[in-house]
Amino acid sequence: MRPRDVLLATLPPVLWAIAYTVAKPAMERFPPLFLMSIVYAATALALYRPWQLRLTPLWAVVAAATLGASLQSALIFSGIARVPATMAILTVQSQVPFAVLAAWLVGQEQTNARRLAGVIIALAGVTLVVGLPSSVGESGGLALIVLGTLCWGIAQAIIRTKSQDSGARLMGMMAAIAAPQLLIMSLVLERGQQAALFQATQSQWGAVAVLALGGFVAAYSIWYGLLRQH
Repeated sequence: MRPRDVLLATLPPVLWAIAYTVAKPAMERFPPLFLMSIVYAATALALYRPWQLRLTPLWAVVAAATLGASLQSALIFSGIARVPATMAILTVQSQVPFAVLAAWLVGQEQTNARRLAGVIIALAGVTLVVGLPSSVGESGGLALIVLGTLCWGIAQAIIRTKSQDSGARLMGMMAAIAAPQLLIMSLVLERGQQAALFQATQSQWGAVAVLALGGFVAAYSIWYGLLRQH
């Protein structure tokens, strides 16, 4: 990778860390699935252009959106609502080694003992730093986050092998699919959506904006752009 691309690759994890931390107070008002449906709707409005020609196969876009957006966000943000923000951010980092494993198993990319050793060390490091959960609620929350990161890793392998669109274009298409999926899940599984819309404070709406624009529009546009090239 060129130095410029290495520098760009450091930005999404920074943006995700900031966005997940900011999102924690917003979840005090918004049900997690409903919150993510709003975030993806905002992302789609910012990035999706339906009149532009789609180059990526439709099945790949739908699969990536369902696994890497809808299910991933539903699981991760439901987990984040149950655990401290620091613990959630550290656990989310397991998505990177999971993506490496998925690229090997699903995307048929080559691997070697050095990479596998790095995956083991990375997962062990996350486990060591996070430590043991102190309650059943935290245990369940961490399990949801890990399952979400696993879904995300599989989606990255699909995107890497099948995507033919720019990072921003791909993210826009995925967001347009994920937003209604998450809204349906929220209406079936959650309560309090109307109260959240009308009772949320300005700071909570600001947290939603930071999450959408920083953690999704900017971070994933950069990420998927790099994933096409490397």
